[in-house]
Amino acid sequence: MKYKTKEYAKALADIISKEPSQSEQTKIVKNFLDFLKKNNDEKKAKEIIAMAQSMHLKKSGKRKVTIETARKINAKELIKPFLKDGDVVEEKINKELIAGIKIIVNSEAQLDFSMLRKINNLF
Repeated sequence: MKYKTKEYAKALADIISKEPSQSEQTKIVKNFLDFLKKNNDEKKAKEIIAMAQSMHLKKSGKRKVTIETARKINAKELIKPFLKDGDVVEEKINKELIAGIKIIVNSEAQLDFSMLRKINNLF
């Protein structure tokens, strides 16, 4: 690896923070992926993009909120009062939860109101 993952992510986050147009975004992504290939680092692309997104959100004061539920519901509406403008909301189905909801903010803070957690706490 020619550069560290964090260095790639910081460079990508800095470019994204300038809010390029849609056509510029496509060109940036293509050039970035070509650069990773040139350095034989394309296997780290997923990790780099996730880290860059996290850096960009933190820099802009926004949050990434992941909502996990056992089945498809309109979870976004349930937590709408707690969301700020610009928050990125991702909904996931996790059948292992059995019932309930798990809310993860910026991959750091977690509220777990799932049946799985309650069952695990019993034993």
